[in-house]
Amino acid sequence: MKILVAGFLTIDSIQLQMRQVTSVGGPPSYAGLICARFGHSVSPLTKVGNDFPDEQAVWLARNGIVLRASDRSLTKPTTRFRISNSAGSRTLAMGARCEDIAASQIPPDTRFSASLVSPLAGEVTASLLTEISARSDFTFLDPQGFVRSFDRDGKVSPTPLRDKSILSKVDAIKMDRTEAEMLTGKSNPTDALEKVWAIGVRRAVVTQGAEACFVLDGSRIYEVRVPRVQVVDSTGAGDILSGATVAWYLKTRDFLRSACFGIAASSLSLNMIALAKVDLPMSVDESALRLFSMASPVAAL
Repeated sequence: MKILVAGFLTIDSIQLQMRQVTSVGGPPSYAGLICARFGHSVSPLTKVGNDFPDEQAVWLARNGIVLRASDRSLTKPTTRFRISNSAGSRTLAMGARCEDIAASQIPPDTRFSASLVSPLAGEVTASLLTEISARSDFTFLDPQGFVRSFDRDGKVSPTPLRDKSILSKVDAIKMDRTEAEMLTGKSNPTDALEKVWAIGVRRAVVTQGAEACFVLDGSRIYEVRVPRVQVVDSTGAGDILSGATVAWYLKTRDFLRSACFGIAASSLSLNMIALAKVDLPMSVDESALRLFSMASPVAAL
């Protein structure tokens, strides 16, 4: 099946407790590679500058993520983030930003089984999301780039969603608790899911770090406990969740089961650094099945 993954490819400088790591990042790498490992054909919809390392582009291509000439900016550098993981908290700052993604970059005459849209810094506009949705049978949104603002130093802060119409253009949404509040104005996860359900979205996930996730599937909201793991690096964990959920949903058409697989994959990836996360351990299937069997309904809409 064909999957479109939209969002910036990045070069991330990740400050860990004992060392600093520089790695390719962004949804087309983490989520895209997960989808490719499930045997899906992945088309990245992204922008990078001429400073994007050739050896990394070759490695991505060998693993199913092929950059095209239209994905290269002639005027802007690759988007770069500085990420710090310390004392259980994570800070994010943007050091450079590439140009916006254009609708003309979408592969022509192609319809996608699914699209995973995950902007990081406003590179996907509402009109581009509309175009992607029109070309996709299933559109999954991580809204992070729609609810972020950046100060002069590139430091990231949450900001309320300006264009509420984007929520009517997607089939499923993955949010952390802060993003859910920025989208819906509701701080409680179940209240936020009720709000997106009222808008017409029937599948959604709210994550809360090490606390329980909440999953909207049809007209029911479920609580899903998160496995306890040692956190080494959380970079890309949300993209792992999104990619694994979409990849599994295309195989099963069972959103709750797919979300449990994504939650398990994301949790088990937290003790791995950067792109090592895409090599999921064998135990992910067992963990996902356990989460699914223990998922408890908490609300009916």
